Amino acid sequence: MCLSSKYPDAITLADVKSTSVIDALIQVFSRLSFPRELQMELGTNFTSELTETFLEKLGIKAVHSSVHRPQSNAVERFHRTIKRLLRVLCHESGENWERTLPFALLTLRTVTHESTGFSPAELVHGGNLRTSETLLFEKWTELGEEENPVTEYVFTLINRLKKCQDLAIQNMEKARDKRKKLYDMGNCREKVQARRFGFGNGNN
Repeated sequence: MCLSSKYPDAITLADVKSTSVIDALIQVFSRLSFPRELQMELGTNFTSELTETFLEKLGIKAVHSSVHRPQSNAVERFHRTIKRLLRVLCHESGENWERTLPFALLTLRTVTHESTGFSPAELVHGGNLRTSETLLFEKWTELGEEENPVTEYVFTLINRLKKCQDLAIQNMEKARDKRKKLYDMGNCREKVQARRFGFGNGNN
């Protein structure tokens, strides 16, 4: 995930060996260019000599995150969000998560992010990607009245994308409300403690 634009990406792996991780990184870099800095966990596949040499040759600074690093929070939230999306999509479609992953990623890339006010796609590509609503309008205007298996398949994909987008928005709103509630509770405790010890009321 790009921490500035919140643009997410994910690739399925058969294993988490250093060679597999490097292959996956090459796929990401080929789409989004080489970053100056890459934040990674402290797993042996990320700290191996092979991975470090690979990043060094590309001029990429490796930053290994700890549990207390604030930047890790955005990535962890992304993990939780995409897991929820995949769980629902797999349940509704009956397909495995590998097939539904692209739909979940497209949804998260095109939904406006609360912290930036833009969708990740807008910040990376300079404009939003074609969404399910756009595709649906185009198909309605291009196709005739005859229905065929191909048309039905296209509409199935479009409907799935729409469900992804709606679910992503709901999850983001729930997460925002939860964080606000926790923030408000923290402020309330501070005010109660201040009154209890007489801070700010002229008794101290």
